[in-house]
Amino acid sequence: MMGEQRFSEDWWSNWPQSDTYLASDGHVARIPLRLQSTNLVIYGGADLAEVMKEFEHEDTVPVSVGGRVPVQLWCNNFTDTDCGPTDRTNPYLETWFSFPVVAKSSPLKLPYESPFSLNVEHPDALVMTHRVLCGGDRDGYTVGAQSAISCGREVWGFPKHPGLADLAFDYVGDDEMTFAANHLGRSVYTLRARLPEAVEGHVSVSVDVATGPDTCITPSQNPHKAGFIPKQTRYATAMAATLAFAPWDTATDTLEIQGEDDHFGGLLKSWNFQPELKMHTSDFKVVARKPAGWGAELK
Repeated sequence: MMGEQRFSEDWWSNWPQSDTYLASDGHVARIPLRLQSTNLVIYGGADLAEVMKEFEHEDTVPVSVGGRVPVQLWCNNFTDTDCGPTDRTNPYLETWFSFPVVAKSSPLKLPYESPFSLNVEHPDALVMTHRVLCGGDRDGYTVGAQSAISCGREVWGFPKHPGLADLAFDYVGDDEMTFAANHLGRSVYTLRARLPEAVEGHVSVSVDVATGPDTCITPSQNPHKAGFIPKQTRYATAMAATLAFAPWDTATDTLEIQGEDDHFGGLLKSWNFQPELKMHTSDFKVVARKPAGWGAELK
């Protein structure tokens, strides 16, 4: 689709273009990179000892909540992005999981009081996006996903597998959604959930926030295991959205992690990830700013 009315809301004017990046595959990214979407996010706990196996080589460790790691599993339906040509919309689908981390020298243990405790907001915590899969939209447009992979890996060091995934994000009527992820012919996970705003007593929150310049972090290469981590960076984001939260309900919600792949689902399965809270937004706006290391002063 042509993009004459792209990113027209006033909020986007806070983030004018400051730079561009030409990726090795020829895709050019605008910086800050803009993305708008609808999303479902699942918050749950994972076994600390199992997650720690991924951190033997890191300078950080996951925050623990009630002795478990608070993991966010994102299902992203990007309706337009700066990943692709400037004269058209660039939709794609994506899934990632992330969690808060702190310096290994200063571990942080928080109490568990309710499922909302898994949505950690602590001044000492950084947000680490740990694994990402990207796929074309439902109409088969893959340029957005391919650009998101190349530019995301090369600029921010996002741990995006270079191979496109087969992802499906769909709404069922007015009150449900489904998501399915397959990667390189292997089943990753399937999800079906009632939208939080359809649940009596749900919590709705409007947010408009910008992180510090180095509040978000990507993983580093594991010298003992081959992987798809291009580099480690710290960077800033900003987002605005209306978020609807509700507890995970096994009567209406299902998450099946097949985990046939090693890169994404296999980790979640080995970590014994258990959902407890869900969030949906239909007006998510986010920008990724260039890494904090760019333009740093020489000493």
